[in-house]
Amino acid sequence: MGLLDRLLRGRRTPEAGDARPLTPDQAMARWRYLLGTAPPEALSEAHARGLESLGEMPRAEVMQRLRAALSALEPGAMVPSDAGVLVRAAARAERRTPGFLERALAADARGRQTLAGLAAAVVASSAAAPFLRGFEPGLDAGALEDKRAPDFEDAPDPPAGPGSHDSGHDGDLDDED
Repeated sequence: MGLLDRLLRGRRTPEAGDARPLTPDQAMARWRYLLGTAPPEALSEAHARGLESLGEMPRAEVMQRLRAALSALEPGAMVPSDAGVLVRAAARAERRTPGFLERALAADARGRQTLAGLAAAVVASSAAAPFLRGFEPGLDAGALEDKRAPDFEDAPDPPAGPGSHDSGHDGDLDDED
């Protein structure tokens, strides 16, 4: 270690070569933290970027498992075929039913392996970075309650006025709640 490294330790920004790859357990811990703290739009963006970085086969498996889980969650509802829309619907389902994504993707040994790969890709994405700054290894689920981002439902409804419309719910999973 050089003199400059000793003087600037902790002050320089880490470079891509500085970081060691995460173990599957470390990636899963960070992914679970992200699910509990990031707002749905950030989850959607991070998962979309994570999916893009996966190979074709794991990506197809994740998409198939998400479609099946969303179909089971709301029988009779139209499940989107577009990957971006599907990821947004899954992020909202995770917010409404915590644990949805993990149950949907890790139903068997192959799914757990695929989920670990997705989790590693998601937490490595730049979209997840701002929401992982407060991550502390060993943080339990109860400690996440005060760190959780507000739900869409917590936001006040905008006042109805000229030009506003109420379109009703047609069963599509991509509709805003």
